[in-house]
Amino acid sequence: MTGVSTLGQALAQIARIKDQQTQFATLSTQLATGKKTQVFSGLQTDTLTSQRARASFKATDTYINNITNADRRIELMLTAIEEFKAQAENFANALIGFSQESAHQNGDIVYYDDPTTPNIEENTQIGMSEAEADIDLRTLQELAGNIYNFMIDLLNTRENDRYLLGGADTLTKPLADNGTLDATMNSFIANWKAGTVTTSDFLADLKNRDTASNPEALTDSIIGYSAPLTAGNVQGVFVRVDGLSEIEYTALANERPFRDVLVALSYFKNESLPPVADQVEIDPGTGLPIILTQGAPGADMDEMKENFYAVFNDLTRMVNQALDDMDQVRFRLENARARITELKQSHQEQKSLLLGTISDVEDVDINEVALKLNVLQIQLDASYRVTARVSQLSLVNFI
Repeated sequence: MTGVSTLGQALAQIARIKDQQTQFATLSTQLATGKKTQVFSGLQTDTLTSQRARASFKATDTYINNITNADRRIELMLTAIEEFKAQAENFANALIGFSQESAHQNGDIVYYDDPTTPNIEENTQIGMSEAEADIDLRTLQELAGNIYNFMIDLLNTRENDRYLLGGADTLTKPLADNGTLDATMNSFIANWKAGTVTTSDFLADLKNRDTASNPEALTDSIIGYSAPLTAGNVQGVFVRVDGLSEIEYTALANERPFRDVLVALSYFKNESLPPVADQVEIDPGTGLPIILTQGAPGADMDEMKENFYAVFNDLTRMVNQALDDMDQVRFRLENARARITELKQSHQEQKSLLLGTISDVEDVDINEVALKLNVLQIQLDASYRVTARVSQLSLVNFI
């Protein structure tokens, strides 16, 4: 009669218990993690599918994060530009509402009768008795001064330490109020009033920013823009949206509309702008006029007002044109934002598909695992009981 030895039975039982223990540990891990295995090799033939799906998922998630960051920065840029435009519109409305029927100067009109022609009564209006600006002009100047500093802050908008309107040179402040613009404007106005430059040349100097064509041009450096912006060699700002494409979302603090508004504000807030007409008095001894404070250039009040309002109207048009041009900057940013938003939605859909692929390959059915674990636990308990009973057998019990 052939039989199995007690040792053989014991070894076989031990092997079965070890297998059950291994299965129990695997099922317990699957129940706790929801995953079939903790290593790629455990997926066997699905390993490559899982690795590729995870790599694509990671790349897609990176692009979504890139787009999210870019969208936040564009939002901050648009907010700054929209506020800049709103303040510029307030100032433009103030300019439009400013009456041009007055010299906007306190005091009385000074009349002049040439003593060398006693037989001819000229009574020419040659200026005003006082140089102080009236309330309307002072209010306009105060508004320009208050807006000016706020505009600079808006153009220096940043996210944490990253300046948003300086192109790729994000660590350099785009615009600094270093006083050079005020000093230069003061000099320009003084030369204009003195007749050193004509009104048309004065306006050309204010509008031009290229010294190659105009040596007296008001350059970006004078305004206070950073060296990279002044040189015009800053790189654009781009966001990587997929493996092959980048989208640009650049807006610079020294673009023409922003620059022109700053120049106009600097002109109107300048302390040397008043008076409109000369402050004069008639010398009682000679009967000749004495200029105490110089106003706009001109031989009489009509010419002074004409030159003053020629500059006034031209800069008003410049501000209104800047308002229109700001819309182009906003449109450019909004267009970039719309494109990246569309791509973000596409990436999110792709991410959901990849998650489905990963889940199909790696995830387990928790209910199924729980059922298997419960059955295996019963089997394992039975194996332990059988093993314990066999280990207690003796010759007497066997007989």
